[in-house]
Amino acid sequence: MSFTRLSIQTRCISSQWTRAEIPRRTLANYSTQIKKTAGPFTPNKLITESVGDTSANINRTLVYIGPFTETIRRYKTTASLFGVCGICAVPALLSTGEAPIMSVVLAGVSAITPIGFVHWYTKDYVTRLIVHDDVKTVEKQRKKPQEIKDKWVGLEKVGLMGFVREQTVRLSDLTDKSTPKAVMWEAKGKKFALERDVMNTDPFLNGLVNFIKKKSV
Repeated sequence: MSFTRLSIQTRCISSQWTRAEIPRRTLANYSTQIKKTAGPFTPNKLITESVGDTSANINRTLVYIGPFTETIRRYKTTASLFGVCGICAVPALLSTGEAPIMSVVLAGVSAITPIGFVHWYTKDYVTRLIVHDDVKTVEKQRKKPQEIKDKWVGLEKVGLMGFVREQTVRLSDLTDKSTPKAVMWEAKGKKFALERDVMNTDPFLNGLVNFIKKKSV
């Protein structure tokens, strides 16, 4: 009987120690690394991918990843590569003097056309949305989206050659131009398209959408 009581007391002490220890471990492991959103279409490898903790990233939190980010980057890189090869092939064909001029021109045009089409079709697509705030603030506002205030955000796009370009603007400078298919923002004549399904899934992202929408009215 005494052995049973001793066992129960030991379990109680152990469980109390565990409950007291968990908060300390959580606080000790807390980091201000860039946080990656887990939208319904976000690839798992992008969520679990580690990001180095540098001083430049301390107050920058990644809250959105476009579901077609990698696809668009690959398309643009591939199209640019074939375009460069096609442009280089044009003078080589002309130097032979045997290829018809019209065929050479068509070969050059067909090599450049995919670059222009892919870039035009995806020029407004936002690959990543970065909020200039620390993770604690973002998590707090995720629970209470109505408390979101004006702040700086970084909107990344993929350029013509597949390179990433980021434009930093304030939420108050963005105007809502949304369509039924996508969340569309505009600032300084440039448009930014984000996936509506992803933006509506996360409370914080939805709070950003509502903030800009109210300001645009």
